[in-house]
Amino acid sequence: MFLNKNKINVYLYLFFLLFILVFIKFSTTIVRADNYTVKNIKIKEQYDINFNKDKVINKGFEKGFETLIFRIVESKDKNLFKDVPNNTISSLIDNFSITNEKFVNNNYEVDFEVKFDKKKLLSFIREKKVISSVPKNTDVLFIPILIDTQSNEIKFFDQNYFYNNWNNVNKNYFLLNYNLPDENIENFRLFQRIKNNIEDNDLSEITNKYNFENIFVTIFYKNKKNLQIFSKISFSNSKFKFNLNEKNINYEDNKILDQIILNLKNLYEDKWKLINKINTSITIPIKISIKNSNFITSEKLENILNQSDFVYEYEIEKMNSKEIIYKIIYNDNPEKFLNTLKLNNININSSNDIWNVE
Repeated sequence: MFLNKNKINVYLYLFFLLFILVFIKFSTTIVRADNYTVKNIKIKEQYDINFNKDKVINKGFEKGFETLIFRIVESKDKNLFKDVPNNTISSLIDNFSITNEKFVNNNYEVDFEVKFDKKKLLSFIREKKVISSVPKNTDVLFIPILIDTQSNEIKFFDQNYFYNNWNNVNKNYFLLNYNLPDENIENFRLFQRIKNNIEDNDLSEITNKYNFENIFVTIFYKNKKNLQIFSKISFSNSKFKFNLNEKNINYEDNKILDQIILNLKNLYEDKWKLINKINTSITIPIKISIKNSNFITSEKLENILNQSDFVYEYEIEKMNSKEIIYKIIYNDNPEKFLNTLKLNNININSSNDIWNVE
């Protein structure tokens, strides 16, 4: 019996020794948020005697890089990332996969999914003196109103090119998903009633019908040759108003009108990026303590840390029988982090140097 107890004690000792060794290794491991992934990169190349699969892969990398850059930098900065060498782009890639390979009419067609190393990519962008943004998709309610200034009439939706074709102009880097109001007579009558002060009206009679935090109202004032565009954008916490003027327009040329839509969409994308800037010059160290027994909250916190674009890195700094202490490097105002935790039902007492999960 005594020997059995000794064996049990030895096993327990070895188990805890192994646990401590694993913990020491784990506690010093830095974890970073998920990489940036670009999906559905389509490449088509002629399959002949000069076919080279490495060239196809490089084209996939270049297209994926361009798509990602267009998602996270403003239009004014895009030219800084033209003609980046293939070896530089490759160095920013964590891994990639090829799917849906096929040969059609002597062409090789393939889809790529490319994952970029977030830390390397953000560092590369920062070297260009550019601040990137979170590539976050969001839904918006878009209300386009067309007013013929010569007749002082609001055109119904079927007479409004921008209403009918707005979602036909798309790019794979767009983050904003536009939802248009119903084409009904009640909405049209409201526009008619308020057309003389439509810029100042909040259109709540329409917007209250829809459950959107982000609302765009764009008024197109059309005369014989010119188009004046007034935009009123309301994100959840930010508002913008601005005017644009397009001159000498041929309204019969759909390419010109589609280019106006594209220009507006790029402008709206830039406003969205402005809100979601990642300022890597801000590095706020945050420590959070969670009770060791609170496994569910601990797992939830780690999921948030892994998914947040503002978390540069984190580690478990300390773990004992009572608590786990996370050390986090955050690239934004800590109030934003607290709000994120609160939205995920994690209540924090931040009155001390080490925040405590309540």
